[in-house]
Amino acid sequence: MSGTWWVSDAPCAGDMRFTPNDASEDLLRTPQTHQLLTVCEGCPYRARCIALVLPRHSKFDGVCGGRLWHDGRLRATCKGADPDELEEGPAPIAHGTESGARAHNRRGERACARCREAGRLAQARRREKRASGS
Repeated sequence: MSGTWWVSDAPCAGDMRFTPNDASEDLLRTPQTHQLLTVCEGCPYRARCIALVLPRHSKFDGVCGGRLWHDGRLRATCKGADPDELEEGPAPIAHGTESGARAHNRRGERACARCREAGRLAQARRREKRASGS
């Protein structure tokens, strides 16, 4: 499921109604918003959409992966949606940061070069700070 080449091919591509800036519980209850789910019924990218947006983790508001979300909570589902599509996987890693190095560590994997370097630099800063007595 790597890459985002499919985003421009998705039936919702460019339609801002799927991700409203002013999403509220009331707005998401409207029949017009629920009608957006019909666009998702035949979409072959529902699982990829969930994996890209991570609606639970990001506390997403709007329509994603054939589901209506508010504050990362599932509110409604399109016809034909499969529960297996809801797998979000781990949160993305902020590569090139100390927290990215820790995220690799938590996953039990070797950190990428950028994260290793960021971790090394952060450790050096901590050592320097301790040595200077600050």
